[in-house]
Amino acid sequence: MTATRLKILLALVALLALLVVADSFVTHHASFGIDGTPGFAAWFGLLGAAAAVVIAYGWGRLMRRPGERVDD
Repeated sequence: MTATRLKILLALVALLALLVVADSFVTHHASFGIDGTPGFAAWFGLLGAAAAVVIAYGWGRLMRRPGERVDD
């Protein structure tokens, strides 16, 4: 990873951490109880994205045709 990419990644991580901290100062109006916790959108989004990646990987393995490759 180049130095520029590392700096951008660290800046984005710092920005996300700052937003999670700022979220604790906002009054939440929860509909289900758990969605009123500080940082809910951050961890829910992270878990949702991770689940989408796992499902897409499994779907790709399931739908792949045997013996069919790009380099053939």
